[in-house]
Amino acid sequence: MTSTEAVPGTADAEGPPIQAATVCAAFQRVVAQYPDKTALRTLGGEFSLTWSQLNEKVGKVAAGLAGLGVAHGDTVAVLLPNIPECHILDYAAVHLGAVPFTIFNSSSAEQIEHQLRIADARIVITLPGFLPKVQQAVDALGTQVEHLIAIDDGAPATSLDTIESTADPSFDFATAWQQVDADDLVTLIYTSGTTGPPKGAQWSHRTVMAEQRALTAALPMPTDGVISFLPMAHAGGRITAHYMALVHGATITTCADMRALPAYLVDARPDAIFSVPRVWEKLQVGIEGLIEGMPDPEQRFAARRAVDVGLRWVRAEDSGDSSSVSEAEAAQLAEEHTRGLEFLHPVLAKLGLDNLKAAFVGGAPSAPELAQFFRAVGIPLLEAYGLTEGSLNVFNRVDDFRCGTAGRPLPGVELRLADDGEILVKAELNFVGYRKEPEQTAAALDAEGWLHTGDIATIDENGFLSIVDRKKEIIINSAGKNMSPAVIESAIKGESSLIGQVVAVGDRRPYVTALITLDPEAVPVYAKRLGLSDKPLEELAAAPEIRAEIQRAVDTGNDRLNRNEQIKKFFLIPSAWVSDSDELTPTAKLKRRSIHAKYSQQIEDLYAN
Repeated sequence: MTSTEAVPGTADAEGPPIQAATVCAAFQRVVAQYPDKTALRTLGGEFSLTWSQLNEKVGKVAAGLAGLGVAHGDTVAVLLPNIPECHILDYAAVHLGAVPFTIFNSSSAEQIEHQLRIADARIVITLPGFLPKVQQAVDALGTQVEHLIAIDDGAPATSLDTIESTADPSFDFATAWQQVDADDLVTLIYTSGTTGPPKGAQWSHRTVMAEQRALTAALPMPTDGVISFLPMAHAGGRITAHYMALVHGATITTCADMRALPAYLVDARPDAIFSVPRVWEKLQVGIEGLIEGMPDPEQRFAARRAVDVGLRWVRAEDSGDSSSVSEAEAAQLAEEHTRGLEFLHPVLAKLGLDNLKAAFVGGAPSAPELAQFFRAVGIPLLEAYGLTEGSLNVFNRVDDFRCGTAGRPLPGVELRLADDGEILVKAELNFVGYRKEPEQTAAALDAEGWLHTGDIATIDENGFLSIVDRKKEIIINSAGKNMSPAVIESAIKGESSLIGQVVAVGDRRPYVTALITLDPEAVPVYAKRLGLSDKPLEELAAAPEIRAEIQRAVDTGNDRLNRNEQIKKFFLIPSAWVSDSDELTPTAKLKRRSIHAKYSQQIEDLYAN
C-alpha cells in the first residue's frame, strides 16, 4: 500500500481529506482544517453555514434520525430539490453509517414506490408539495415506511426542526461516524431505466473516495466553490458537487432549479463545473448572444475574430498533425489567440465563467465542436466518460486532450475493449452491485471484477477512448449496414448551436433521416443575425433562412459520415425537448422508443414516395 492510499477502516479527523477512507471521515477532516470557511449557501448568501456550523447542524440532524430509529446500514429516502437540506440530510445519514439516496423530484408515484421497495426504505423525507404522490407510493407499500416527513418550506435553519426534535439523548455522534467502514454503503443511485425498470446501483464509501482520489490525481479540482444544480439522484450531481466540494473544502451553492443556473453562475463564480452537454450548449448560445449584442461594431468585430482565431488555434493544436500548420503559423495563432482572449474575458465575466480552472462535460454524447468552442474562448472544457455503475472514469486532461474523445482512463482505472468493442472497466471506483438484483449484478460485474458497461468504443494509438454507441442502440438499415445513431447525431449537432437535439432514424429503412429540434435560446440570436427579429418561434422555425442554416449543418456534418450514414431528409421541431419528458430521461438521455412512437407520422412522411 502506497502513501497515497487510504487505510481501510481509518476514521480519524487528521490528515488530508482526500486520503480519508470514508465520506464522513473526509467531512470531519475538512471541518478541522476549514472551520470558518463557507461550506453551504444559497443564492446571494441569504442562507450560509461555515464548515463548523454545518458540522453542528449535521450532528443534530443525525441525532434526530437516530431517534427515529435510523441505524447503521438503514436506508433513508430523500425527495427534495437541490436545497441545503438535501446536503445536510445526506451528510447526517452518512455519519450514522446509514445509506441516504435521492429520488428525482419528477418521479411518478409508481416510480417512487419501486425505488422505496427496492431500497427497503423505512423513512422518507420530502416537501409538502410532493406529499400527494409520495403518500400514494407509501400507501402502496403497506407498513414498510414507518416515517414520512414533510420538512417545512421555511428557512433551511429551521426546516429540519421536526427531525432534530426526535433526537436520541444517548446518541454519540463521534462514535457513530468512527464505526463507519470503507466497505459500508454510502448511497444508491437508480439507473435511468432506458432498458427496463431502474436498478439501484450501490456505491460504497470506497467507491466515492477512490473516485475523488482518481480525479484529484489527474485534474484541477475546485477549492473555491461549486454549484449543486444537477439532481442529487444523478451520479454526476453527487460526484462533482456533493462529494467533490467536501474533499477539497469548496463552498457548495445550492441551485434548486437548473433553469436558474445563469444567475447562480454570476453569483457564485465557481472554479469548476461539470454538466451535461445541454447546459454547455446553452452557455455557448449565451456567449454568442453577448458578442452579437455588443453595441460597438469594432468591439463586436474584435470579439468575433477572437473566437475565429481561437477555433483555428484549437483545431490546429487538437489535430496533433504538425503538417496542418507550420511552426511559425502555430506560434502566430497562439499569440493572436492569447490577445483575443482579452476581448472575450468581459463576456465570460458577465456569465460568471471567468473563474473556471476546469470545466467538464459528460453524461450524454457531445459534439467535438462544443469542447473546441469553449477552448477557443478560454475555458478548458474537458470531455469525459462515466456511468452510474462505473462513476466518472475516463477524462481528457487540460494539457493532454483530443476533442471528440472521452480522454484516457483516470489513474487507478484499468480499461480494455471486449471483442465486440464493449468497454470493460476494473477499478475501486466501480459500484458494488445492484440492490436485490444478483443476476443483473453478475451480468454487469464478472468474476474477475470487470464491469461490462454496455457501451461500444474505440481506442486510438495514443490511448484516447471514443464512444461509439450503446450495444443496443445500433441502426441496421434495409441493406444490412450497421450504423451508430450517436455518431450520426454528433456529426450533425456540432455544426450549429441552432440545433437542440438530433435523433437519427433508419432501422430497417433504405436511408437515414432525422428529427431535429431547434434550440429556443439560439433562435433569437440567429434571427437577429439573419434580419428576422420580432417573429414568433413557430414562424422562425418555418422561415427558409432558418431551415437553410439547419440544412447547411446537415450537409457539413454529412461530409464527415459514410454515405450510408448520411441524413437524406429531416423533420424540424420548433422547440428543444426537456429532461424527464416523453423524449428525454431525467438525465437527458434520448428515449428513442418513445420518440419514434410519438413522431411516427412525421417519420413515415420522411420515407413517403
